[in-house]
Amino acid sequence: MEVVPLTKGDLYKNLKEDHENVKELLRETIETGDHSKFPAIKNKLEVHMTGEESLLYPPMEFVDEEMIKQNEYEHDLAWRKLLYLDNTSEKDPEWMMNLKELNDIVIKHVDREEEALFPKAEEVLSEEAEDDIVKIMEEQKLENL
Repeated sequence: MEVVPLTKGDLYKNLKEDHENVKELLRETIETGDHSKFPAIKNKLEVHMTGEESLLYPPMEFVDEEMIKQNEYEHDLAWRKLLYLDNTSEKDPEWMMNLKELNDIVIKHVDREEEALFPKAEEVLSEEAEDDIVKIMEEQKLENL
């Protein structure tokens, strides 16, 4: 496998790609009613949120503590919905309603991150810090395939 050198902004490009992938999986699942993509949704969200919580949020907490608290709160809502969905039969009439609520949480959260958090992070994080975060998050994705 060829190693592609990282460039400034790759962290945010990768995070945005994650966001788009999850939003697309959620949209397809809601539109079709086909629950088969839920394991992929769950896996992608878990890996993505864990990476943000452990690698991106801590240094940004010093920059804007309130914004990070809001992001962590939204992640907590998403974690709770994932837990509910994972432990409820897909035949349960509440299952799809909860998936739609998860979708709403994800959409609002993604918009907030991309419009507020990422620009601030890009201003304050060094290119080396961004590269380290990208590398670790990509390793975590590979471990969870």
